[in-house]
Parts: sequence; structure tokens; C-alpha cells
Amino acid sequence: MDFTGISRGSIRGEALQKLAKLSVEHAPASLPPTGISEQGNSLDEFGTLMSLAPKEETTDEEEDLSEIPITTKEYEVLIALCDSTGFAVKFPPQVKLLLDKFRVYLLELPNQKFNHSLVASARESPPWAVLGEKLTTALINIAYKFDKKYLENVLDIFSEFNERFFSFEEPEISNYFTLLGYIDALSKNSKILTESPKAFKIFLTVDTCIDTFDFLNDIEWYSDAIFTETSDYSMLLENEYIVDFSPILYLEKLSKLMASILNSIVGNKDKSLLEYVLDKVASKYSDSEKLPNGQDLSKDNLDISQSHMQIIKTLSDLAIHKMEFLDRGETYIVYSTYKRLKHGYLAKSHNIEVISCGMFTDNVDLKIAKRFFKICSEIKDVMLDPDLGISTLQLGSLLVFKDDSVGSSLTRTFTSLVANPKFNTDYCIEASKCVGFASKVMSQDAVITTIYALTNLLFVGNDGLQLSNRNSVRRTNGPISRALDGLSLRDVPLSRRASISSLPTNTSRTNLSIRSVAGEYDENDYNKVCENAVTSIIEISQACNDETIPTLAVTILSQKITKLETPIGGLLLKGLAACAPFLPEREFTILVRLLNRLSVDANDAKNVVLLDDLIATRVSLSRKLKKDNPLYLIYLKEMLQAIISKGDVQVLEHHRSHNEISEIGDQIAIYLKPLAEMLPDVRKGDDPLVIKETETINLFRNIWFNMVVHGYSINSKNSKAYSKELERIAYNTPPLASELSWDRTETSLEMNTVLRRGSSNHNIKDHRHIIGDIFEVHRNLSYPKLIFLSATVFVESLRVKSGDCATILQYYSDPSIKTSGVEKYIGFISFKIVKDYIYLVSCGANKQFTAEHIASQLTNILVFCCHRLEDLQDAAVQCADLLINKVPSSLCHHRSLYTLFDLLTILFDSIVDAETHQYEPTTSYRAKRTGIRISLSDSYKWRNETFNRLHEKSKHWLKLVLHKSSVDVKSLIQSYVTEGERFQSAKRLDFGVSFALEMAGSILANDRELTHISRYPVKNLNTLPTLVSQLNWRSGFVDDLVDQIPKNTRTLDSDEALAAIRAKVIELGVKSGADTVNNHEVIDLLTEIAGFTLITESDQSELVRYLVDVPFQFFEPSIMDAAIGIWFAVMKDRPNSAMLLLSEVAKKWETTIELGKGLFSKEQDIEDPEFSKMEYSPSDRKTVNRTAFKTARSFEPHLLIIELFSSSFQATLNQSDHLLKLYTRFVEVGLKSLETASLHPFARIGRFELIRFSFDVLNYHHKLGSRSTANLTKLILNGSLSWFKQRSAYPFGSNILKFRADYTLLKEVARLVNNIPVHRSEDLESRRTLLSFFLDDEISKISVWLDPLNPSETTGSYVSQQISSSHITKAFNIDPILAVNLAFRYKSKNLDDVLQSLIVKNPLPAISYPDAVQFFIGLNAGTNMPSHHLLFWEALAPIDSITLFLPPFSNNPYILQYTMRSLEHHDVNLTFFYVPQIVQCLRYDQKGYVERFILETAKVSQLFAHQIIWNMLANSYKDEESSEPDSIKPVLDKIQTKMLASYSQEDLAFYEKEFGFFNEVTGISGKLKPYIKKTKAEKKVKIDEEMAKIEVKPGVYLPCNPDGVVIDINRKSGRPLQSHAKAPFMATFRVKKDVEEVQESGEIKTVTIEKWQSAIFKVGDDCRQDVLALQLISVFRTIWTNAGLDLYVFPNRVTATAPGCGVIDVLPNATSRDMLGREAVNGLYEYFTTKFGPETSPEFQTARNNLIKSLAAYSIISYLLQFKDRHNGNIMYDDQGHVLHIDFGFCFDIVPGGVKFEVAPFKLTHEMIAVLGGRIDTQAFKWFEELCVKGYLACRPYMETIVRCVNPMLESGLPCFKENTIKKLRSRFVPGKSEKEASLYFRGLIKKSMESFYTKGYDEFQRITNGIPY
Repeated sequence: MDFTGISRGSIRGEALQKLAKLSVEHAPASLPPTGISEQGNSLDEFGTLMSLAPKEETTDEEEDLSEIPITTKEYEVLIALCDSTGFAVKFPPQVKLLLDKFRVYLLELPNQKFNHSLVASARESPPWAVLGEKLTTALINIAYKFDKKYLENVLDIFSEFNERFFSFEEPEISNYFTLLGYIDALSKNSKILTESPKAFKIFLTVDTCIDTFDFLNDIEWYSDAIFTETSDYSMLLENEYIVDFSPILYLEKLSKLMASILNSIVGNKDKSLLEYVLDKVASKYSDSEKLPNGQDLSKDNLDISQSHMQIIKTLSDLAIHKMEFLDRGETYIVYSTYKRLKHGYLAKSHNIEVISCGMFTDNVDLKIAKRFFKICSEIKDVMLDPDLGISTLQLGSLLVFKDDSVGSSLTRTFTSLVANPKFNTDYCIEASKCVGFASKVMSQDAVITTIYALTNLLFVGNDGLQLSNRNSVRRTNGPISRALDGLSLRDVPLSRRASISSLPTNTSRTNLSIRSVAGEYDENDYNKVCENAVTSIIEISQACNDETIPTLAVTILSQKITKLETPIGGLLLKGLAACAPFLPEREFTILVRLLNRLSVDANDAKNVVLLDDLIATRVSLSRKLKKDNPLYLIYLKEMLQAIISKGDVQVLEHHRSHNEISEIGDQIAIYLKPLAEMLPDVRKGDDPLVIKETETINLFRNIWFNMVVHGYSINSKNSKAYSKELERIAYNTPPLASELSWDRTETSLEMNTVLRRGSSNHNIKDHRHIIGDIFEVHRNLSYPKLIFLSATVFVESLRVKSGDCATILQYYSDPSIKTSGVEKYIGFISFKIVKDYIYLVSCGANKQFTAEHIASQLTNILVFCCHRLEDLQDAAVQCADLLINKVPSSLCHHRSLYTLFDLLTILFDSIVDAETHQYEPTTSYRAKRTGIRISLSDSYKWRNETFNRLHEKSKHWLKLVLHKSSVDVKSLIQSYVTEGERFQSAKRLDFGVSFALEMAGSILANDRELTHISRYPVKNLNTLPTLVSQLNWRSGFVDDLVDQIPKNTRTLDSDEALAAIRAKVIELGVKSGADTVNNHEVIDLLTEIAGFTLITESDQSELVRYLVDVPFQFFEPSIMDAAIGIWFAVMKDRPNSAMLLLSEVAKKWETTIELGKGLFSKEQDIEDPEFSKMEYSPSDRKTVNRTAFKTARSFEPHLLIIELFSSSFQATLNQSDHLLKLYTRFVEVGLKSLETASLHPFARIGRFELIRFSFDVLNYHHKLGSRSTANLTKLILNGSLSWFKQRSAYPFGSNILKFRADYTLLKEVARLVNNIPVHRSEDLESRRTLLSFFLDDEISKISVWLDPLNPSETTGSYVSQQISSSHITKAFNIDPILAVNLAFRYKSKNLDDVLQSLIVKNPLPAISYPDAVQFFIGLNAGTNMPSHHLLFWEALAPIDSITLFLPPFSNNPYILQYTMRSLEHHDVNLTFFYVPQIVQCLRYDQKGYVERFILETAKVSQLFAHQIIWNMLANSYKDEESSEPDSIKPVLDKIQTKMLASYSQEDLAFYEKEFGFFNEVTGISGKLKPYIKKTKAEKKVKIDEEMAKIEVKPGVYLPCNPDGVVIDINRKSGRPLQSHAKAPFMATFRVKKDVEEVQESGEIKTVTIEKWQSAIFKVGDDCRQDVLALQLISVFRTIWTNAGLDLYVFPNRVTATAPGCGVIDVLPNATSRDMLGREAVNGLYEYFTTKFGPETSPEFQTARNNLIKSLAAYSIISYLLQFKDRHNGNIMYDDQGHVLHIDFGFCFDIVPGGVKFEVAPFKLTHEMIAVLGGRIDTQAFKWFEELCVKGYLACRPYMETIVRCVNPMLESGLPCFKENTIKKLRSRFVPGKSEKEASLYFRGLIKKSMESFYTKGYDEFQRITNGIPY
């Protein structure tokens, strides 16, 4: 193949190298472990290669094979074998063979003969050097194989080589070249020399033997003699490496090896040693302050061992010796050629590196390093050498960190170099970085002096540089001139015997002018100096890390702007641009504006050259500023602002001349290139700039508006001249209108001042003509709208050339587009843009129009087809229609097609969401396959319409593309279907998959034969069977199971495989205990077990056990779901294992029941509200949802198991008796355990699914005539009745689908119950009848809940008789709680009387049920005297217990003892809530039980004690002035005295500290009294003065925040409040508290938070009524939370602390409607749109939903508690849209002024309804009504709880209570009405409130009388 120009040798060599590599990486599997033949060779290719390198180790010392020339083939084989050691050698015996082989060759190499042709062809390096390097490197590679197993062997070989080599008496050229290769290899792999003292000794031997007079002198002699004597090596004389051969070459190699050793020690691989050390200094310096000279900037930066430190010391000493030697010179050191001189420079350079490292590690004295720096820096020829010079400068930089006095020498040397025209540019850059680095620690004055010196070189003028005749060249011929030719030293006549120091030089000091360096130079020299000076300034400015330096440089350079038109003008601009990115923000802005001004001036002056330079400078700056630079955005804004500022006018919409317009257009053009350059380029594949800041978005908008105003259009002159730049700018421009740019204040385009700038008639005419080609331009179209539309056409016509046709659709999302009336034109423009895009696609414009990008654009358009705005959606559908019809391939791509399917799935899911998340719509969705995110409207009507529309369109589009590309699209559909989740729940609908399969299976016109079937309607046919069969090979489930088995499992025998699985199961069990297991990890293990079960023929029992044990171990829904799928697969393919598997599952079912897991755990049960902790905090829906999610997940595994058995039962019917027994035991165990199963509403479906399955089993037994039917019947009835041992509960949460499932299931169970055979058993008949009554009531309640606005009456549907006293008796005999709950459900006095008599006669069965107490003690007060049984009764709820302290129960000892025990049974945190009621009970505490409870509880809780004291103080007097004592005051005083007397010293100290702090704060009110008549500002000053004096002691708290401690006060937060005669004020405190947070998983975690809490300190107002009202609101909050209702209230805490005094928590982030009115908000709807965005925005819809939930809640409470005085000062709105109520001074039976002006049930104004849609038929209003009705229904069962909270307060003296308060309160709950009647009743209240004239009248009254605006 020589004729092709490729040598045979090179091809063979490459082939041999590949063969050698393969032979060591892949040892033959067929060989035994030794793999070696008798001759010692491998029996494969490796052995063949070894045989081609025939030298072997021999014991015959006389045998010398070196005289036999090595052939080319042997040479190439040897090199290939050497190179193979660089790879992973996997066969240990090979390493030993190679080691022995290489040893022989290396030892004989110095005297080795080579084939003549091989030597002759070696042009670059002689074969001895090449092979020496290769062999040495190979041996070093071997040394590190197999954990350094052969390291000592290799070191022995090197030692042996050294000993042999340096024993040669008359070495020849082959010896010397071998040594060079040997040293080169050690330099490249120097780490081996640092492994041990023995290893380092190898280097020392080499250095000691080479660096001697004899050795180096012999080399010099031999280098002369080789040219004069005849030898075998004469053929080498023509090669350049012979000329290089000299003593200095060996010294350079040694020095390089020394530096390499140090590099390996410090871990440096990529940089020079000095550069690495400097970087280490930089890292140390950047992590600390500016350190004193030398402090800690040393070896601490490097991790160096003691042995390595000794090596550094040794090498440093050797380097010093070599430097002194080179400076001194010897007779045999001859610099006769440039290369020899260069080697000398390199040797010194390496030695300086070693010395620098020694100095850095404190192994070299600082004085020595400074001496070498001084010597080198003063020799100008030395400094002009890039290698030695940069090492010297780097040494100087390092020295500066040790001794900053070196800085002056360093900068002087550097400036002298810069002033030299021969200073190489690259060298200049590196040198500048050194100086810049040193400037970090140099004094600022020194750095500034350097900058001044460098800038002076630019402006020396005629005083420093003779430029009068720059074309003449005048040079001196002296030694200085020759020194300046340092880069061409070949031409310098040098002595044969000289030192480097003796070279010609001028060591005099260099000043800052060029003349003093070299006399006069021509203009080229001057320009070179200027270029280097600017380069130096730039690099120093960048490296110094000090803003003042680039600032100084820019300041000086910018002062020379008068020289911009001189030859150095370009350099000045280059310097400015390069330094700019490092400037402070202010100086950068000044510079940018300077460049902009200069550009405008140059443009005005028509100075084209200067303008081009300025534009190029700004373009350069644009390139240098990266997006992560903080100055990037500043520069961008400056550029945009500069364009906008052009053509600014004082008078808007004023006509201007066309010349003026054109001139300004030209001015704008000068900014286009710089602006475009700093923006991402689509042609480079960059993504567009992401801009979220409104200011920047508006700047981008306005530049286009301004360009259009000043003549820019798609066909204008400037647009064509700058088309590329404009396209790039357009590509990165946000849409000119979008929801991002809308600022919620600029409601119309007419308000934009740039749009209103006047233009010329000519320009206006052009724009009308351009947009007139797109749509008809109405003659009345305003000028701003015309400009906006023209700008839109302009920017989008440019943007589409970048491949973007979808952005235009975003314009619709800006509300100002609609309000301005231009939305009708955007559709025409978007259609035009898509047409342009289609044209560009057909042209194949560029890579932005590839299939990938086209599909991307269609994807974006398809997403817009689901936008919330109808106009945008319409336009998007039209654009998608056009694009798909014209370019069908746009949908034949996985990205766009998958998106279409995903969008259909999302829209379908959003419709389902209406029923799974009622009142809490999910608006944000993310597709699992494509990852697209979309935000949908909360309107379910919109969702249905959008889904139907896209569905119909999708059918049309799919038919089109299937017709065009049937095979491709069907393949994509198959991929889409198979890319779903591996174990997807069967309950989840994936509409996209269903639709895809439907379309793929449809018969289309291109199916030529099928479409012509005539005997059956073609429309009823499809090809789905074929498609599904094709899917089998894509996703065979069983195949997947088998495929997922690790391959080694199949090759192992069964025992080993089983052992491996057993180990994994054990490991997983350990991990499960630590909760570190991922679900996928578990499923993967199940898959492996199942796969092995399917392929093994051995005993499968253990595998089946694991298959069941593992998922039950975790008992997690997704794992169980996947496990069931795997079980079914196993049972299908291994029927003989089915029985075993079901048995294992049944066993685990029983185990989980015994362990109380899932459905059989009461952990998730909801406490009755009166037993729950009441909280003063906002409703927390997130916590409710997370807890509900956890609960549902905990029940799901059992539900899945029940479904599994139910399905399996039907499938395996009649198979075997054993199976029937299995199913029977399954249901029997489950039914028995329902007695202890969960009673959470979510458990309803699991319980009754089990019961439903039990009926199937029962019916089968009945058919068989089994004897177990009676027992099973009883179990079913008992299990069913166990659900009704709790109070009646409505469905929980907002998932209507769950409600309907419950409803349907209960109806089915009720039907089965009515038909169940009772075997003539009276007991079974009684149980069946009772169950029917319970089920009938339960179904009726769920029916009303499902449709609360139009409830249907289902009561009596499942019972054929009226309930009577006999049913109560039967229920009591079964279980008293059933009788109690039956009486509660069927409210009748007769039933209550019967139940009471039953319990009184036989109380023991009922003592476990607190609800039975009221029947035992007597429903009619005092009619029954309870017996001693009461003492053993289950504890009552706190408020029920407190009620028993009141008459007529307050004197009965049994009741009082039971009450005390009940209260003491509860945690103090529960009773804490009822402090006001407990204090009022003291009025009836004749026997002292209440007093005792207070005193004993006070010992347990200091917080309880403090609250009691404050409440007692507040109740001590009847009036606010504390002049009329309450009758209870002596009792209160006595208790307070006793309480304080019982305090421990610690408790008393805490009491005094807390009350002292509180009194100090509230005392401010008293100090404000003299200021009552003064201004608020004066009051504010006084409050701040007093607040500054308050000391916050540890542990103090606010009475209204007892669960947190005050840690700080905002001393300036005090604010006086409106009052005529009092001095209330507000202040803000920093509160720290522990709160419980429910995690995503549902787990509860306690976290500590800190927040600012404002509190109002009231004086002169009785707060006790507010305390009661907010207490009741908190009770309602708990009731609704426990019911899972999404209603929102915020009961802020109020604490009455003294008569007429109290502390009130301020509602955070809330503003009264009154204040909104004062802020000129016209209406509530306008406030919502201003604050949250347009009605279609997610923010508005979220806020509206929040309003609905809170308005419904407060409407219910306002009616029940009769809140009055609901003027706009007492109605608040928070920043999330919730409505909140405050100030409850008028409630129950008191109204303002005694006149009942507010007769509406609650406040529901027209402005509230406006936010809800303005009509009663809107979705929002319907939600409001439904929540009102549901919230009301949920409250009714707890009527007595509310009443019992009010009862103790009746004698408190509060004005809100009248004689019939309780009676009226009860009547508002309409207890006698059914659920249906109650729901209709409250709907009537809503209607009455909505139509109330009095509500508006009262607001008007408040406006007139109190100035409260409406």
C-alpha cells in the first residue's frame, strides 16, 4: 500500500498495537489459571507477539544479543507490547512475562544494534531514545499493576540499569540516546521515584553520575568528535537531534525530571509547577483576608508527607547548585547554537520552578530565591525568553506573597519588558497574569503606579518617541540592540565558552519611556509597545481581583478619548472593552454611556471609521459579558434604554418630518450589532434568553415600538441592512404582550408613551399598507394601536425566521390586548405567521426547520389549544389545524404526537378532578411521558368544552396523518402505549392511551381492501387485534419478568440462585427497618423472584413465600398493587402454585389483622370534635389533605387484597373444597376483626367490600347447604353493625367518586341484607332489622351529601317498618352503643325515654360509652339520681364535663366526682381551651370541686394558671372601670391568693416575670392618657419611647400566644389606634414556638419557627364577648376539619386580662373592606382583579376559591351565632382572598343601638356575588351554596357541644345573653328537621341574605354615621 502514501510500517505498527491491547485486556477464557505453556508463553495471540520479540532472560553471561540488529518488525512488536501495559492487564501471568522481557531489552539497549533502514528512517528521535522511553514507561506501568505487586522488581531493574550504564568506560551515541529516553520516561512518570527512599535513590544515582565534570565533558568532546570520526552512526549526523546533542541538553533533562518529581508530589498534572503553586497561593489568599507577608501561605496549602518534604529539600539544594553552575559557566558548556542556548534557558526555568517550590515549602531560604530572581530579572535577554522569563516572573509573584518589597522589582522588570517591541504577545499575556496575581497583595499604590506606567507608554508623544519620520528605521548596532533581538538569538554571535549570565546586556534601570530602552523606533514598534501595554493593563485588571484597578485603568484610558482617531485609538477602545466586565456597577454604567455618546457623536459627524471602531468595541464588550456576570443585565438594559431614548419627544402623537424619522432610525441602527451580539444565537443552537423581570420585558417591548415609530418595518432599509441582528434580537425578545408583561395598572395600550410618539405620514402610510395586507385596517384605528400591531407584525415576522411561530399566540394572554380591542387582529397576524413558517419549512431554510424543531413548534401550539383564554385557544386550534394540514409530518413525531395524547389525558383527568377534588380544583398538571406542564381553568364547564373540542380535532388530525404515514404513526402509537408505567393501577384511566389505540385500530381510506367490505358496516370494524398482538412483543409482562432476572441467576444452579435471592430478601428486611428502601427496589426484587419461580422446576414453596412476604413486609399501596399483578402472572403461568400463593396471602392477611395494620388499625380514626384539641389558628387544608392521603394509603393494601380474593373466588368457583375453606376462613377472620377495625370514613368502603364479598361466600355455602351458613350470617351482621358503633358521620373529604362508590356499595349491601336468610333465628332477625335501619339512615345522609342543593328523599327505601321502642330494646341487648346511636339517628323523645330507662335499669353494659352518660343522669334535669355506677363510666369530653358543674348537677356528689375524674383524665392542653367556662362554673361551686380542679391543674401547668388568673381578673368587676365588683369576686380573689401561695419559688419567679413583662407593655396605655387629645404622630413618639424601655426576659410570652415565647420586640412597631377616650395601641413581637407539621407522607413532625406577631392592647373595651365568639369559631373549625370539609376560618386568639382590658392577636396580611374603600378600590371584584389578575388567571381563581370557602364558613357561623354590626370595618380580606370577620361585640341577642337593622341571616353583598361570577348559576356560586349547606349539616350533630360552650357563660354578665338565648340558638340548628329539610332550609337563608335590602342599608348607615365607606 506504499503507493497510497501510507507506509507499510505504520499500518503494521497500528495493527500490532491493537492486537497487543486486545491480548492483555481479554485473556482467553479457555486457558487454565496459569495460561502458560511449557515454554512460558501464552497459548494465544499474546504468546505469538512475545515470540516476535525473541530476547529472553538467560543465565549465560557471555551470550549478548545486542550485536544482532533489531528489525523493524521486532521493533514495532516491542513498542506495541510496551504500549499495551497502559491498558488494564487482566491476566497476571502476562505481567511477569512482560517484566522479564522488558528487563532484558532495557539492559541491553545502550549497546543494541538496529537495522540500518530503521535507524535511517528515524528522523525525529533515534530508536534508542524511543525504545528507552517506551521500555521504561512500560516497566513503570507494570509496577502499578495488581496493587504494586511488581514495584520492587521494577526498581531493581532501574537500579541494575543505572549500575550497568554508568559503568561503561567509553560510551557511544547509542548509550547517550538510551539515557535520554530513560530520563524522558522517568520525567513523564516521575511518581515512581517518590514511592520510597530506594526509588528516589534511582534519581539521585542518575543525577550524581550525569552532573559531573567527567560525564558532561565527555559529552561535549563526543559531540565534536562524532562529526570528525568515522563510525556506524554517520547516517545520524544529518538529523537535527544530533545537532542538539550537548551537555546542556542533559542538564535540561535532569532539571525537567526534578520539576516532574515535585509535580508528582504536589499532585499537579496539567500545569507548570510554578503555575500550580501560584494557584495554591491564590486559593489560600481567596479564603482569607489580606495576610501579612508570608503568613501561612506555605506548605500548609499542600498535603505533603515528611518523606516527600525531604525529597523537596534535596531537589531544592540540587536546583540551587545547578543554577549557580549555569550562572558560573564551565569550559564544556558551549552555547554555539540557538537550540543549545534554549536548552540552557529551559534548564534554568525548571530549576527556578524547583527553587520556588522549595521556597514555598520553606525548604529554600527567602534570600536565595530573591537573589536568583534579581539575577535573572536584570538580564534582558533572559527576560525576553518566554520560558525562563515567565518562570522568573512567576518566582517574583510568589516572592511578593512572602515579601511585598519584591513587588517594585517585579513591576519594574515587567514594565521594562512591555516597553520592548520584541516582547512576544502571548508571553505578554502570561507575564501580565503573573503581575496581576502579585497585585493581590501588593499595595494599592504600587499597582496604581504600574497602571500609570503602562498607560504612559501609550501617550509618550514626541518627548518619549520620535515619530516625526516614522517610516524611517533607525537602530543602533550595539549590544542593547542585539539583546532586543532575544527571540532571534541564532543571529547573535556567541562565544563557545560562556555562561548565560555573561551574555550581552544592559543592566541599567529602565524608566517608563520607550526612548530610554532602545532609542528611537518606527511606528510599528510603537504600535507593538502600545498593544502590549494595553494587553498588560487588561490582564492585570482582570487578575488583581480589585475593582479599583480596572476602574483606574478605564478612567485613564477614557480620559484619552481625544486620541481615538489616532493609530492607538483602536487599542484604547480594546482596553476599555476588556476592563469593563470587571468594573463596579456605577463605573460600568458611566463607561457604557460614554461609549454610547461617542457612537452617537461619530454617527452625527459621519466618521465612519471611528463609528465602526466604537461599534466593534461594544460588540467586543457584548461577547465578553457572560450571562452570569451581574453587569450583563445592566449592559442589556443600557442598550435597550439607549434605543428607546432615541426620538423621545415632549408632545405625544405629534407629526414629525420623514427626515427626522429616518435620522433617528439610523441612530438606532448603531446599537443593533452590540445588542444582538450579547444575546443567544439560534444558529448556534442557543436557547433564547429567559427574561422574567417585568422591567426588562417592557424595555424589550419598547425598543420594537420605537423602531417601528422611526421607520423600521420588514422591508425598510435598515431592517434589510441589519436583518441578521434584528432576527437575533427578535428571537430573544419576549412577546410584546403577554401575562408576564402585564403590570395590572396599564389597562390599555393607549397608555404606553413610546407607542404614542409621533411619526411621519410616510411611515404611518407604510405601516397601514403592511398590516393592510394581513387584515382590513379600519380607518378609525388609533395611532398607538396601529404602531403596536405594526411592531407585532415586525418582530414576529423576524422571529418566525428563527423557527418560532408559536410565541405570537401568547399575545392573547395580556388582558390589555382585550381591553384595547386589538385581540381580533392578533388572530390574523398569528395565522399569517404560521403561513410564513410553513413557507420557510418548504424552503428548508436552516436547521431551525428540521423535523425536531417543527414538532417542537406544533407541541407549543397544541399546548396553547388548552389555554384558559378562549380567544387564545381558538387561534391556537386554527394554527394547529393549518400547520398539520399543510405539514402532516409535524404530527408524525414522538414529541408532538405524544403531547397530543398527553393533553387529552390531562384534560380528561381535569374533568375527573371535578369529582375527586370537589371545591379544590387542580389547576396545574404535568404529563408523565412528555413532562409538559399546563395550567387549566377551574371551570369544569370550560374543561368539558375544551376536552370535547380537542378530542374532535384530534380525531381529524390523526386520521389525516394516519392516511399519510400510517406505518410511522402506528409505530409511534405502539411506542407511546408501551412507554407507560410498568405496574400501573388498573383503576387509573389513561385517556391518551385509549384514544391512541382507538385511532390506530380504525380502518381508514388507505386500507384499500378493508374499506370495501360490503356485508358488514365498516365503521363497526377495527384492526385493534392486530395492533394489540404487535404490542405483545413490545411489552409481554411475563417475558419482562423473566428478562429482569439477572443473567447470572440463570447460569447458577437452583440452590445458588435461591441462596442469592434469600440474601437479597434478608438485606431488604434490614433496610426496611431503617426506612431506606425505594419502592422500585422492592418491585425489582419481586420481579426477580417471580421470574425465577416461572423458570425453575424445583420446589417453589420458599419462592412463593418470599413473593408474598416481601410486599406484606412493606404493606405499601404501590408495592401491593404491583405484587398483585405479579401474583396473577405467576398463577396464570404456574397454576400449580396458585393454591400455595393464595394460602400465603391469606396467612399474611391474618397476620396484618393481628398486628393491627391498615384497615384494622384505629391509628387513623378521627376523634369526636369535643374530644379534639381546639386551636386558634387558620384552617389548615394542607394538613387535612396530607393526613387523609396517609389514611387512604394505609387502607388501600387491605382493599386490594379483598378485591384479589373476591376476583379469585369468582374465577376459581367449584375448583376444590380446600379453596372454599380458604375463602371462608378469609372472610370469617376479617368479619370477626371488624369489631376492632378502623372507624374512619375512608374505612367504610373497605369494610363493606369485605362484607359484600362475604355475601358471595355465604350464598355459595347456602347453595351447597353448608352447616356454617348460620354462623357466617351472624358474622356478617355483626361485622356490619360494628360500623354503626360510632356516631353518624358524613363522607369525609372532597372525592365525590369515593362518595358515590360508598353510596352504591351501601345500597347493594342493604339489598343483600334484606334478602339474607336468618334461618328462623329471632336473634339474627333482630340484627338484620337493626342493620337495615342503620343502613337506611346512612344511605339517606350520603344521598343528601352527594346533592345538597337538590336532595332526594331516600329514607325508608330499605326498611319496611317504622322504628319503635322495641328496636331500641333489641339494640340495647346486642350492644348499648347501638341503641344510643340508633336513638341519635332517629330523633324521637319516645326513643330517648326508652333508652334512658334501659340504661338506668342496667347501666353496666353502657359504662364504656360516654354518649350514654346523658341518659343515665337524666335528660330532664335532675329527674334521675345516678348511682355509684357513674364513678366507673368512661370519661366525658372536657366541655361536657364542665357542663356538669352547673345546676342542677352541681350538688350531686357522684356527678361531681365523675366530672372531676373526667376532667383530670384529659391532657391539660385540652382543658386549657375552656378556661372562661371553668371560671364561670365557680359561681355554682358550693362543694369546692371547681376550685380544687383549678388549684391542682395550676400546679401542673403554669400557662393554665396564668390564663385562669387573667380570666379571673377580667371577671372580677361588672364594669370596665372596675367600680362595681362582681358577686364572684371574693371567690376569685381567694383562689388567686391560694394559687400564688402554693407556687414553688421557681413558679413564683416565672409568674412575676411574665406578669411584670405584660404589665409593662399594657402600662403604655396608661402613659398615653395625657396624649389622648394629641395627634397620632405624637402618640407614636411616646409609644416608641416606652417600647424602648421594655426588657425582654427569657421565657416571657404574650397572653394571646401562650404556646410561644417572646424573643424580641420591634421597638418601632408601636401604633396608636382610633379611640375617643381610651388609648389602645398595637405593637409587634418576635415569637418563637414549636409547631406540628404534617409531612407529604402524612407523618407529623415538630419544628421550631420564629415569626413576627402583632398584638392589639385594648383598654376600655370588654373583650370577653370576643373571647367567647372566637372560641366558638375555633369549635366550628374543629368540627369542619374532622368532617374533612374545605371551609376556612381564622379564629385569632383574644385574651381578656382585666376589666375592660385585653390582648388581641392581629390577623396577618389582612386589610378591612373599609380600608380598601379608602384606598379608592371601586368594588371587591376590582380589588381581586387588581391584586390577583384577570378572572381567567390561576391566581384570581385560587383567590376566588379561598373567598368561597371562607365566605361559606363565616356565613354559617354568622347565622348560628347571630353576628351583627357587620359593617365594612369589621370585614377583612387577606392576601390570599379569604374573607375574615373581626369585632364580635354584637352577637346572639344583642344588636347595635338596640334596633334590629340587620335582619338578613348573614352578610352576602352584591360585590361578593360579583366575585363569585355575578350570577347564581355560576360554578363559584354553586360551590358557595354547597359548602354552606354541607357546613351547616356537619354542624347540626354538634349542636349540644356549641350550646354547652355557651351555657356556663350565661351568668357572666355579658350583654349578648337574654332569657331565650339558648332556645333560639338551638332553634337555628333546626334539630327537628331531616337532612333534606335542613339543606333546603339553609338554601332559603342564602336566598334571603342575597336579596336583603337591609344589608346595603346598614352599610349606607355606617357610611353616613361613622364615615365607613362601602
